[in-house]
Amino acid sequence: MDLLAQPAVRVFAFWYLLLVVKMLMLIFRTSAARMKTSTFATPEDYAAIGVAPPVDQSGPDERIERLRRALQNDLENILPFFGVGLIYALSGPSLGMARFLFAGFAIARIVHTVTYLRGMQPHRSIAFIAGMVFLCWMLVLALWSVL
Repeated sequence: MDLLAQPAVRVFAFWYLLLVVKMLMLIFRTSAARMKTSTFATPEDYAAIGVAPPVDQSGPDERIERLRRALQNDLENILPFFGVGLIYALSGPSLGMARFLFAGFAIARIVHTVTYLRGMQPHRSIAFIAGMVFLCWMLVLALWSVL
């Protein structure tokens, strides 16, 4: 059975893969920021480039930590979307509703990341809540379909 032949699964796959690309961009941006500032996570990272870890650390670099927290938030939210969204897509939903829910969640997550990195409140919270509404909506529909 070719799962990608099902339209709702294809829509899910598109939006999920787009979110993975966004997460990879955060990972690469975090690595680039670490390299640019020579701020590494572990002593072996410093040793790999032949530098001793700084003795006087005034705390973590806030730009790097903000990138890390944005990625952590993605992991906490996009991982459940993978399972819930896939089960919902496999349940045979209407294509219009699937497009609405998948796009809504993904766009909310993209907006959340942008507003998180820029420190924009209350926009970040609104985007987070919107994403949760879309995810919970899918969850209820998916649960309903497996009963």
